Amino acid sequence: MWPDSRPFLIVSVSGRSLAAMAQRSGARAVALDLFADEDTAERCDTVRRVSSDRALRFHGPRLLAAAAELAPPHASAGLVIGSGLEGRPRLLGRLAAGRRLFGNAPQTIARLKEPATLLPLLDSLDIRYPAVRFEAPLAPRGWLVKQAGGAGGAHVREARGGSKPRSGRYFQRFVRGRTLSVLFLANGRDARIIGFNEQWPAGAACPALPFSYGGALSDACVPAIAQAQVEAWVRRLCGRAALVGLNGIDFVLDEGDVPWFLEVNPRPTATAELYDARAEGGLFRWHVEACDGVLPGDALGTGAVRGHKVVYALAAAEVPLRLHWPAWVTDRPQPGARFAAGAPVCTVHADGSDARQVERQLDARSKMIIRSILPLAA
Repeated sequence: MWPDSRPFLIVSVSGRSLAAMAQRSGARAVALDLFADEDTAERCDTVRRVSSDRALRFHGPRLLAAAAELAPPHASAGLVIGSGLEGRPRLLGRLAAGRRLFGNAPQTIARLKEPATLLPLLDSLDIRYPAVRFEAPLAPRGWLVKQAGGAGGAHVREARGGSKPRSGRYFQRFVRGRTLSVLFLANGRDARIIGFNEQWPAGAACPALPFSYGGALSDACVPAIAQAQVEAWVRRLCGRAALVGLNGIDFVLDEGDVPWFLEVNPRPTATAELYDARAEGGLFRWHVEACDGVLPGDALGTGAVRGHKVVYALAAAEVPLRLHWPAWVTDRPQPGARFAAGAPVCTVHADGSDARQVERQLDARSKMIIRSILPLAA
């Protein structure tokens, strides 16, 4: 049992996975996110949609007002954040005021998501990363353009000729290879690896934002030398930046099996749910305890390879009013919900004995969902 019976305040682009992890750990939660999906509501006391009317991002005043109404500091066990606040440290600071923040401080997140401060830190820690520049390259082919503070891949584009300087924009050399991530738990001094993950972008499923997060598989096979290098990166970064709780690093393994650091996600990542069932007491509890300086003494259990895939609308679509969602679907939108082409609809899940089997299941299940939602006339 938790010593504090008050609910945690969860704030994330999608609060469903953190709310589910909290529920499995025996904790109560109030979630504020951009979707207020059906299954998020099932897993917490209350969920409220606090998105901007014009973009897929938090509406600051709505977020702060909902937090004050539904989980005021005196009635909240603490604040746990997922994605969506990396580029908005002031908003996070206001949200955390009076609440115990179980996660990295706003100034820590800002330092790690701003290239001008992150890159010197990586240099000092001997962490390899692709070439970065702050002015548009004369020959843009082979370069990506990114936005400082971005997350989830939606801030990444292929660089094109004529790109103009813009606040927070930077350019990174594209490295061909496998896109991977490592999920880890930190206590401000040391770290514990949870798992390595194969990741992929949305690609053709979301043509407008092809680098958006498409999904991941647990238990990625990484060559021993590369794995040791990435684990060393994790420990160096944790020691210098005093990271706490669940965090992730995205990296690419090039065609010579050399790892290149892409970015750090200083908060629980989407891949955490792939390992939650293996953690005694649940990863939500591990996250909270690590923020108090305690790494778990229990070993992470073994289990099947798990994967999830985000389903994007290929065209404008609507969820039927009486659609029966299979058990392997999460982030279930409300009946009648409408989606523009390229918008995320839901997430499908699968598990199995090997990565290829799981990926095939994910592809098949994604197609089933696409066929089940109704296209809207243009």
